Amino acid sequence: MLWKPFPAILSRLSLLLMVFCFNAGAEIDANTRIELAAEQLLRMQLDSGLFVYEHDFLSGADSLHDNIVRQAGAAFALAEYFQYSKKAAAHRAIDRARKAFERNVIEWREGKLLALGGKQDQAKAGATALAVLAALHSAADEQELKSDRQLRAWLNGLLALQQQNGGFASKPGSNLQSAYSNGEIWLALAVLQDKLGSGMDATLTKALQLADNRFLQFYIANPDIGFFHWGMMAAATRYWSTRDARFSRFIAEQVRLFLKELRPKTNHKSNSCYSVEGLLAGLAVLEAEKDYDQLSRQVSLRVDKEMKKNLRLQILPDQKRIQFSKKHYLKSPDIAQYPGAFLNGKYRPKTRIDATQHCLSAMIKDQARKRESASGNQ
Repeated sequence: MLWKPFPAILSRLSLLLMVFCFNAGAEIDANTRIELAAEQLLRMQLDSGLFVYEHDFLSGADSLHDNIVRQAGAAFALAEYFQYSKKAAAHRAIDRARKAFERNVIEWREGKLLALGGKQDQAKAGATALAVLAALHSAADEQELKSDRQLRAWLNGLLALQQQNGGFASKPGSNLQSAYSNGEIWLALAVLQDKLGSGMDATLTKALQLADNRFLQFYIANPDIGFFHWGMMAAATRYWSTRDARFSRFIAEQVRLFLKELRPKTNHKSNSCYSVEGLLAGLAVLEAEKDYDQLSRQVSLRVDKEMKKNLRLQILPDQKRIQFSKKHYLKSPDIAQYPGAFLNGKYRPKTRIDATQHCLSAMIKDQARKRESASGNQ
């Protein structure tokens, strides 16, 4: 499988302009960083519609591993980027990814689930939820969503995994739940309800209500970093749809648990964009509610600290080496091929699609927050 031709995704002129700015020492602004990250994901799309999973700058080789959850996550991030930019290239990439997902599914009950290679033991509830989110964020309107048979098949597959307590089995034939996939499915159902409103059918509405009741209770008693960012985005979506104080209280408590227990300190070695996604979704709700001023300030400071560190992990145009310390660095001819990609961590000279996916999503949310703040201060 070959990469899509580079000029088809990013014009030579725009790349040269970015290189010039970088070499001139100019600060890379937030919009440029977003464009760089999105364009890198677009370049990583293969002829199959899937994405190059991971590249190791030490070996100079692409990983032989793959993960259908992260493949679907890349499509979801591009769908968020499409909402942000309205660029046709992003929409075309999502369409190609959806065709690839259809070749990587299994039939399950009355629906379908994403499964790498079409193998049941590779079926993932979380991947299916992220594919649903990619479809939701790239649809033109409500009518398109209602007539989307592929989307309905994925939703039916997820409904078949819901258990009596409201949570979801992480894969077919298992009773085990996953904090990750529970959060991803909750977010998918929350966004679906937000898009369709009263047009969402009774079966899906009931599934969402069961999930609301389960997760609002369970993850306060059992906080989990795997659930945190997806759960925060889901709860925030539910809050904006309903203005129900249950969701703002849940968000406030989850944030407190994050700051005190889950991640009390910033890890300067890690790529933490995934956590920032959740913090930003929660912060918007806390700022809209009364009595959370102090907590909002804490979250805002933490987001700024995390993103300052995360942005150092983005490969910039014309970059030739990865710096570990003042005297230690890695030089590789491959680095110049990855402008916009995010490293997996400070001492992890690899770039995996989810590292860039989460950072693209976090940057878009951070820009939205700053624009909202600026408009509110005018």
